[in-house]
Amino acid sequence: MGVREWLAMRGIELLAAICVAGILIGGVAAGVPFLRSRIAEVILYSVACVAAVLLRSALDLVAQGIVLLTQTGRAVARLRPLPQARPAA
Repeated sequence: MGVREWLAMRGIELLAAICVAGILIGGVAAGVPFLRSRIAEVILYSVACVAAVLLRSALDLVAQGIVLLTQTGRAVARLRPLPQARPAA
């Protein structure tokens, strides 16, 4: 997966989370009775929704970085010459 694909996928997830949060908070601001009675839960859910997407993106990025580092380390280890055995004196 390339950088553009990864950014596009995470961007779509983040946009969806922000839209959900905006709709919920907009509902509270508009005075929807069901949402007004649960203002704390609506705000908490909105923040948690966006934070979950950001946390997932960060963890995914870290995991991909670790995989890249281990693959690079193995490739570098293969390129190093093996130590030559010396005859016993």
